[in-house]
Amino acid sequence: MKRVLLAVPPTGNFIREDRCQTPIDKLKTVAPRPPIDLLYMAAGLEQKGVECRVRDYPVLGWEWPEFKKELAEFAPEMVIFSITTPSLAADMEACTITKEVNPSIITAAKGAHFNTRDIKSMEAYPQLDLCFRGEYEFTPGELATTEDWSQVGGITYRKDGKIIRNPDRGYIQDLDSIPYPARHLVDNRHYYRPDTGQPQTNIITNRGCPFQCIYCLSRQVAGTRMRARSPENILGEIKSCVKEFGIRNFLFRSDTFTMDKKWTLELCRQIKESGLNIHWTCNSRVDTIDEDRLHAMKEAGCWLIAFGIEAGTEEMLTHLKKGAHLEQARKALQLCKEVGVRTSIYLLIGAPWETEETFMKTVDFGLELDPDFVEFFYIYPFPGTEYHDEAVKLGLLPEDFFPEEAYDSPVIPSLHLSIEQLAHLRKKAIRRFLLRPSYIWHTLRQVRSPKEVINYIKYGIEQLIQLSK
Repeated sequence: MKRVLLAVPPTGNFIREDRCQTPIDKLKTVAPRPPIDLLYMAAGLEQKGVECRVRDYPVLGWEWPEFKKELAEFAPEMVIFSITTPSLAADMEACTITKEVNPSIITAAKGAHFNTRDIKSMEAYPQLDLCFRGEYEFTPGELATTEDWSQVGGITYRKDGKIIRNPDRGYIQDLDSIPYPARHLVDNRHYYRPDTGQPQTNIITNRGCPFQCIYCLSRQVAGTRMRARSPENILGEIKSCVKEFGIRNFLFRSDTFTMDKKWTLELCRQIKESGLNIHWTCNSRVDTIDEDRLHAMKEAGCWLIAFGIEAGTEEMLTHLKKGAHLEQARKALQLCKEVGVRTSIYLLIGAPWETEETFMKTVDFGLELDPDFVEFFYIYPFPGTEYHDEAVKLGLLPEDFFPEEAYDSPVIPSLHLSIEQLAHLRKKAIRRFLLRPSYIWHTLRQVRSPKEVINYIKYGIEQLIQLSK
């Protein structure tokens, strides 16, 4: 195999990171992220001597005509598409068009959806030749260098009219062995911090999560044991981004960045001592943060931490199997305020047990925490999650139905609230949070440049327009 095109289809702006499959357009605190998973695959292919192109069609503003032109001009032997569960049906149109341009091109797709729905997807979409399962950074390179695909783990593919499911491949134990993403294959200026507009990229720092949250894909995607890259390896990637691409803003992507205190402190020490003067954000659980970690993180350039708070009642947290408590959230947010690190929180709404009372208690709790940013996400029934199975069992969701809407729109009712009621309550919640004079004043006080002022005003206007619909 000599040429491979790796593409985000022109089917909508999503974060397509398997665990995180988020529509961008209506979630104003979420900016486009580079297709790191495709860039990792491309890096592995380039090591095998394969010529690669990576195209993020939604970010480029390109549509199907540009895609068809690329297929004709580049003439790839394989096209690998990045899909999400909500956009799956639309994404498969890319496979159809590929076959129309050249039936001999192998159509392949990556996405968490295929970890549990590979066979059904291949049956439903005969234009799809192959899908990846599990951690796939090295899989395309193996496909490119062998004609016997039966020896390649973690793929489901067609051969002689049959669908063949190879054995799973194990999790990559040495994350340092993965080559750095092939960032030279994209225009990094398209990916930016939402507040300043400065270039920003993702760096995957660690994988795996032992917690049992019923809605989360992390255990399915990355396993229950945390695996971390060495601080030296991460620092090498940071230096590459700064020196080769002029990127000084980062989102450290992990299942829980702060899980291992010793590792967190050592990474922060090395970043601080490097003198690179970078700025970064990460996620954390409220029960894996403390004053030591916060001070080290801030000194190393961390300016914001995202917390999955999820709910405002202990009862709902128990239903969701979050494994964290309200008082821990209060303490974590207060510590961030004291140290001077901004916070973004995610509140998850619309679970089967949601009532108007639990909904409003979650909103009240979010107001009490008073973070710098908030997103109210509707829970989504991803295949392979306990929440999906529970929603099917309760009769709220057909077995093989995966809604096209996600996160910003309710996709199924709760046992007590209709879809229309959930949508109304979310708008009410956003108004309560964003239109507080204290919040507006606090936000404007933190602005450091005219461009930030413009971005915040734009964000506010877009939110008001959305709420008025």
